[in-house]
Amino acid sequence: MKIELFPLNESLAFWVYRTHIQSVAVLRRAFHAAGYDLTPEQWGVLARVGQHEGMNQSQLGKETLKDRHNVTRIVRLLEKRGYIERRPDNADRRAYRLFLTESGTIIQSELTPVVLNHLKEMFSGLSCQDLRTLLRIFKHVVSKLEKSLA
Repeated sequence: MKIELFPLNESLAFWVYRTHIQSVAVLRRAFHAAGYDLTPEQWGVLARVGQHEGMNQSQLGKETLKDRHNVTRIVRLLEKRGYIERRPDNADRRAYRLFLTESGTIIQSELTPVVLNHLKEMFSGLSCQDLRTLLRIFKHVVSKLEKSLA
């Protein structure tokens, strides 16, 4: 018996992956054009620390969906560049709390309009209702996947 597969370009997973890859490439190009040597992955970590200053690396990993090694690598790089600082956690000597530095706050405020413009261009032509529907559908799918993984 032969199993028929539908064409790859009809797969939802293919289009989600393609959207992600191309979005990252366009955002990386926008950062570079704006004069910043920062990847979208690094931006995501920087932005999350800015939103929740004082979080520890474990929390950061959960919120950015990154494993411990990737979080450590990105945090060290951002710390080396002077964008974030790690401070010891008084409650847990093994953990560090993360904070934006003055430079980190500046780069976050300068890159936020670049990111917002990227999103505006990416979603142009879609209504607010389209975007709400898309978000609702993705949340539903992710919920099902998370239940399968639990």
